Amino acid sequence: MPQERENICCREVPQVMRRMTQVPEEITCMIDHPGLEPVCLNIYSLQNAMNIYRADHGQLRIRGMERQCRHLAYRSFVSWCWGFLGRSVRVVIPSCVVLRIRREFPETSGQYVGFRPPLD
Repeated sequence: MPQERENICCREVPQVMRRMTQVPEEITCMIDHPGLEPVCLNIYSLQNAMNIYRADHGQLRIRGMERQCRHLAYRSFVSWCWGFLGRSVRVVIPSCVVLRIRREFPETSGQYVGFRPPLD
């Protein structure tokens, strides 16, 4: 991850650890959580997330299916772990999860934007 604040372990984030401790078996990384795939990586779940996004915000202004899927996967992960945060409230997603989402929905150029704080 290019920025220092993006280099965060899932075990350092209380909201993510709460999800990790909800499964019966002990897991050491969030990417091993059985809920990650159905909530954040499943294309049908992301299509549903797109419908909800459109109803609340209108058309998603991101071009390209892979980019849209990454954006929706990040939003789904945040919603799953933190719940509703409010407009312009952003959190840093653990790097393991970001890399897993990027592996599932890669950018053809290999260039990614990374975390952007909200504009004031």
